[in-house]
Amino acid sequence: MGCERRALRSADQDATVAEVIARLRAGELVVLPTETVYGLAVLPSHRDAVARVRRWKGRADQLPFTSHIGAQKDLQRLARSIPPGVQRLIERYWPGPLTVIVPARSGDGDSVGVRLPAHGFTRAVIRAAGEPLWLTSCNRTGEPPLVDPERIVAALGDVAQLIVDDGRSPLGVASTIVRATGPRLEILREGILSASDVLHTAARLVLFVCTGNTCRSPLAAALARELTARTLGVPAADVLAHGFQFASAGTSAYPGHPASDGSLAVAAELDLDLGTHRSEPLSPELLARADLVFCLGRGHLQAILAEAPEAAHKLAMLRPDGLDVADPYGTDLPIYRRVRDEIRAAVGARLPQWLPTATS
Repeated sequence: MGCERRALRSADQDATVAEVIARLRAGELVVLPTETVYGLAVLPSHRDAVARVRRWKGRADQLPFTSHIGAQKDLQRLARSIPPGVQRLIERYWPGPLTVIVPARSGDGDSVGVRLPAHGFTRAVIRAAGEPLWLTSCNRTGEPPLVDPERIVAALGDVAQLIVDDGRSPLGVASTIVRATGPRLEILREGILSASDVLHTAARLVLFVCTGNTCRSPLAAALARELTARTLGVPAADVLAHGFQFASAGTSAYPGHPASDGSLAVAAELDLDLGTHRSEPLSPELLARADLVFCLGRGHLQAILAEAPEAAHKLAMLRPDGLDVADPYGTDLPIYRRVRDEIRAAVGARLPQWLPTATS
């Protein structure tokens, strides 16, 4: 009989949604469009249909399919918990080309992969189904996913009964897959969203602010990363995957200047490398993105409040006693060392504010 092809642009979409649901409930397989690649859809509750998909793909029984949902709130029905980093990701990228793997509501250490596709018709089908749909790419295991309807029809033969044709998939690349079932975020597959995009979006941003962003604040950011890594018991390079990123800026900085020689030297004494640092002015965008902002001097805090009073809830002096950390610019190494150690002590005292399990 072959796979019937239905052009979505010329079809009655409400009637097509109803037809797709009827076919799925009857145990048929339907190919649906998404913004990434086409998906072979099946109702998870229809065991015979699921078995047919697995046989065609050559997919082992223990390998789960991704649950596709019709609205962001539906994730709560599937997930036992939604880690803060995942919440940041779905607020930024859903609907879109991101699959998240989170602890399943079923418990017992199970996990579930979930995606909210950006294709409006397919979301309408999922909502009409009243339950998540399993969608898997139209390819046998180990082969690249198909994105062209003509090739999909030829490849599937009698496996699927209907393909809803909306032209070639816009992105043509499978979704990025992120697993958040342990202490660190894992990128299992990169799609249009890179690992760097995902990790920086998911992580909390702790920002340190001084004047020129060449002496004190670069030291503070490097020391914060080092102390966080030590507290977590991980390499500094893994801190981002554990959900923390650190940056610095200056209220009167010129962009692109390296760290001062003194800061470079006293950082190197602790095996911290400021060689790639380049100064950055404090921008409204950076301030808005930050979760916590620590100022090295009272004047920095007042300058920020004058320009952005709405940021007051995230602002604090770095030193818990509210005193300034003196600017060492133009002084000798002993003063730089004293400033470094003062900053390190203050960062240690502030550490529990972004890492609640830490002890100062």
